Amino acid sequence: MEQNEKEVQSNKDLENKEAILNEVRKAAREGAWSGKAISLMLSILPVAIVIILLVVFVMPKIDSMNQKLASINTFESGASQHDLVLEDNGIFGYTAVDFEDAILGDSGKLKKLEVFVQEVSDAATVTNAGLLNWSVFSKNQLITYNGTAVYTVDLSSLTKNDIVFDEESKIITLHIPHAVREEINIPEDQIKFGDTSRGLLAFGEIKMSPEKAAEIQAEARAKMEEKLDDVKILETADRFAILSVWEMYSPIVKGVAKDYSLEVEFR
Repeated sequence: MEQNEKEVQSNKDLENKEAILNEVRKAAREGAWSGKAISLMLSILPVAIVIILLVVFVMPKIDSMNQKLASINTFESGASQHDLVLEDNGIFGYTAVDFEDAILGDSGKLKKLEVFVQEVSDAATVTNAGLLNWSVFSKNQLITYNGTAVYTVDLSSLTKNDIVFDEESKIITLHIPHAVREEINIPEDQIKFGDTSRGLLAFGEIKMSPEKAAEIQAEARAKMEEKLDDVKILETADRFAILSVWEMYSPIVKGVAKDYSLEVEFR
């Protein structure tokens, strides 16, 4: 009986020792795997760093290069944005001409172009009737007004729509407004007062107030304007308008493209 108890105790001790050994082996195995894991992590760390650097620094440059290559593949020449293309070599550049810039330039600096000057005059007779309107008591004086009318073309009104290109005939047509008459200039020294004619019993000079003198001059100006509105004078002013503008811009067009000629027409 006692011997059986000893055997049972001995078996328990062996089992305990075996359990302890198993725990030791397990701990040893886990320690070995942890070491391997650390070693593996240390071995792949440089590779991970390289991959991160590639993603952060290299990939954006590659994307930028791809975008540039894509822009080259989809290249669009800017030649079509100009008035006249003399030569288009694609990505190697082009040769183009802009008449609009040459003709219009800085539109703020363009002014009215004086194209024609017309002299005009009108005469007025001032009568100072005497007693009972009898001629022997009356006085008369002739006043002649001499003025100058200037016709201009407003170049500041020109726009790109006024420039028409004909590449086939190599003609540029510039459309301009009709000539316009400016206010008549009547210098004071160009107002001529004739001698006073008097009746037998009339004496002294004709006297006028400043208001009366201004009234007579205004009436003379109105008659002068009627003369200047004559169709023939307006046609003459327009002919000079076309000639003046052509003489002004033709050298500019030739300087830009010598094979092209300029024509001027009214809007």
